[in-house]
Amino acid sequence: MRHPAADGNSERVAGKVPVLMYHSIGAGAGRGFRRFVVDPGEFAAQMGYLATEGYCPVTAADLVGCRSSGRPLPPRPVVLTFDDAYTDFYSAALPVLREHGFRATLFVPTAYVGSIARWDKSLREENRGILSWHALRDIAAEGVEVAAHSHTHAQLDRLCPAVIRDEVSRSRRLTEDNLAVQVEGFAYPFGYWSRAVRAAVAIAGFSYACAVGDLTTTPDDDVLTLPRLTVNAGIGVPGLARMLQARPTAGARRAAAAKRLTWRAMRRAVPAVGGDPQEGWRTT
Repeated sequence: MRHPAADGNSERVAGKVPVLMYHSIGAGAGRGFRRFVVDPGEFAAQMGYLATEGYCPVTAADLVGCRSSGRPLPPRPVVLTFDDAYTDFYSAALPVLREHGFRATLFVPTAYVGSIARWDKSLREENRGILSWHALRDIAAEGVEVAAHSHTHAQLDRLCPAVIRDEVSRSRRLTEDNLAVQVEGFAYPFGYWSRAVRAAVAIAGFSYACAVGDLTTTPDDDVLTLPRLTVNAGIGVPGLARMLQARPTAGARRAAAAKRLTWRAMRRAVPAVGGDPQEGWRTT
């Protein structure tokens, strides 16, 4: 897979860059999870659109590294991220990425590697397979950035500080030990984070961390809470095109921040919202 290369037409580090968030690339899901499962044909069409329009996917680590060093990004940069490391990344997403020479970033919840997504129990999707370490080694060898997504895919902002630290640091250590790669990135499960969670990510030595936010990134964004744009099922190529062309206004950023704070306050006031913070962990 190609690496970003500088040329005379490259977008400078000051540019706005969309970071897209996918989950499963497959078919069939219950109502509660359906929006996270993009049909393989739809995904292939979206990647074809990126290629036709001259977009150059880079990894999240590439984006952060270029911005911090002052190196230019390639023309029309975009970041493709995939949360949860479902097995269909290997079978459905990777062949399409390989076809176009696209790079991507995959975030892995290490407690479930080679097992199933038990944290999706409340959505009745707990039997979705998670990639094995062997498959992840193959994926990393193809140029995909493999990064951390906590250990148990917990709602980190609802855990005590000691457990937060373990969730964050263990996910990095296990991934580095099993893949023999340097792990630079982290993605907050469900997009939930707090000052304590962000601090734990910083202490663990991550270069960047991804939240959600549904905004395009700018160089002014906090590198440990980078916003991403959620690619839901059914938006097709037209929806993706609109997403890529959107520009983050000050009003949109204020609205996103207010939404995040309101949701956090609600979850603090009603601890049961969202279920067990570590749902499915250590169950059969």
